[in-house]
Amino acid sequence: MPKSRAATSIASREAPAATPPALDPGELQSELLAMLARNAGARDYDSMLARVEADVQDAAARARLLGSIRAAIAICEQQALQQRREKSLLVVLESVNDLTAIRDLELVLGAIVRRARQIFASDIGYLTNFDRIRNDFYIRATDGAISERFKNVRVPPEHGICGHVLKHKTPYHCSDYLTDGGFAHDGGIDLAVQEEGVQSLLGAPLMVGNHCIGVLCICDRQPRHHAPWEIAMLSTLAAQAAIAMENARLFQEAQVALQRASEANASLHRQAAEIETAAQAQEQMTKLVASGCTVLDLLNMVAALLDGHIVLLDEAEQPTQRTRAGNAEARAGDQLAALLQQTRTQDAVHFALSACRRTGRSQEVECEADIRIRAAALMGADRLLGVMLIASAGPMTPTQIRIFERSALVAGVVLLSQERSELVVSNESAAAIRALVSWQQESLSALQSRANPFGLNLSEPLRMAVLSVEERNIEYALRRLRAGIPRATLLENVEGFIVAICAEGAYDQLERALGDTLLADERLATLGVVSATLPRVDALPNCFRSLKRGIDILKALGRSREIVAEAGLSMYSLLFEQRQVADVSGFIDATVGRLVAHDQRRNAGLADTLLAYLEHAQNARSTADHLQIHVNTLRQRLEIVDDLLKGWRHGGRFLELHVALRLHRLRRGLRDAAATGNTNDPSGGEAGWG
Repeated sequence: MPKSRAATSIASREAPAATPPALDPGELQSELLAMLARNAGARDYDSMLARVEADVQDAAARARLLGSIRAAIAICEQQALQQRREKSLLVVLESVNDLTAIRDLELVLGAIVRRARQIFASDIGYLTNFDRIRNDFYIRATDGAISERFKNVRVPPEHGICGHVLKHKTPYHCSDYLTDGGFAHDGGIDLAVQEEGVQSLLGAPLMVGNHCIGVLCICDRQPRHHAPWEIAMLSTLAAQAAIAMENARLFQEAQVALQRASEANASLHRQAAEIETAAQAQEQMTKLVASGCTVLDLLNMVAALLDGHIVLLDEAEQPTQRTRAGNAEARAGDQLAALLQQTRTQDAVHFALSACRRTGRSQEVECEADIRIRAAALMGADRLLGVMLIASAGPMTPTQIRIFERSALVAGVVLLSQERSELVVSNESAAAIRALVSWQQESLSALQSRANPFGLNLSEPLRMAVLSVEERNIEYALRRLRAGIPRATLLENVEGFIVAICAEGAYDQLERALGDTLLADERLATLGVVSATLPRVDALPNCFRSLKRGIDILKALGRSREIVAEAGLSMYSLLFEQRQVADVSGFIDATVGRLVAHDQRRNAGLADTLLAYLEHAQNARSTADHLQIHVNTLRQRLEIVDDLLKGWRHGGRFLELHVALRLHRLRRGLRDAAATGNTNDPSGGEAGWG
């Protein structure tokens, strides 16, 4: 047994080693087809190549197998390339869908850049747009970039790949951007590229016709070569981006054109509506004027049309008429009335009026209020007839301004028409007054026929007023006064005076009109004297002469803005008729001047004490009671008077002193009445109106 085992061992050592089984070419072909069917990877094919080279001894069979394997590898590569192309075409189709579905240009460009990066498996994708204003390229869309410097870089048209593509209008590829000499370099651009780490770059132009409007680029941070189909595919995406940008530009232009057309259409409709509104307003004003309206009727209609409050000023810029204020305009009307009392607003109105006369257009009045005021001049030839002011809550539209200006023209026509009518009436009124105050009066029936058109019954008691203003202001004063006088009143310029004759029952209204118009206007410096009740018409001539004498004495006293009763001035009118201010003042100074001067220095009231003493028949007790002082105090005052006016108790000087003191009191009393606004009875009852 041991021998046989040793023999067996020796035999086994001497026998050759067993060889691996040979590969069957048919099985290899089947395995290769299976690998193609399952789309095996490159590592599987490399493994099969190694097996064939190692295990197939037959050179001819090995060569056939290696050729089959390499053909299979080529088929796989062709399939991969085809798949990539199909995927690229799908991306192109998706981009086309984006062009039709997405209206936001920035989203479309971003999607194109993102898909370009995905197709080529690149690190960075971006799209530049040429800025015609700044004459350079800027990055409009990017994907994958990290550096802010790279994202915000601006490329001049003669530098970088963008400059090369712009110049040649063809794609350009470089494997190492910083060392490529095919284009001009720029330090700022190279720094941005270096900071981003870009080496390889492929750019395709965005063409619109023959113009390059931008560049679509893909970048890699390692060297890379691009196949022609990749360049063609990037050019296709660039063309789509160019279409998107051009469509967006055309769409924007279409939108702008549509917007402009819509605005023009709306403007035409608005203008048509404004023209219709202006025409309707003009028609209403024409109908109103043709019906014989007053200026106030016209102003009320215009105020209703323009939703404002209108005030009419005369040529002296004083308010004469205002429109009725509804609930909406009441606040604006109240504010306007308050503003017109302020000097600043009056100056602003005057400034606006000057501009109106210079330009022929209405002007806005500057005021510190939450309402808007506009002024328009009412002109008759070259003469100013008045001013229209409108107050509104907000600014007026151009159409409203035109309506306001046209209404001012129409109002000027109405005023001129009224002036002509008033001129006829004025001539008749002046003739009636002259006939009434003439020394050679006509018969009562003739006089009554003259007064009938004015509603004045001469058989009833009458009142007369004579007023004096500067000659250049007489017509203006008459126009202001006519608006407020009662119907049964004759009012006209006679012999350089404003003369008013009215029935006794209408006198109160006349008195109010005089106070509200003439006395309220400081510039007129009105002086006036009114008569007592005249029971008969034949008393008018003498009364007229007496009232004129009253005017003379008021002028002699140096008074202004006063209207007094004629009864209190009768005696002085007789004494000082045809005298001047210096004559009256000289008489007062010569008679009681020292007494008046003493009162002015000491405020002793000696002039009033002496006047009271004379008016109480030189009775000390009654004088003291009237003055509410002790008799001894009165005597002490009279002793001072004795020292100031030597011999005043002798030689019949009482009348002279009495007249001088009454004149002094009248002059002082009227001055005090003007200061306090009380013009009814400034001198203790002797110079009152009625």
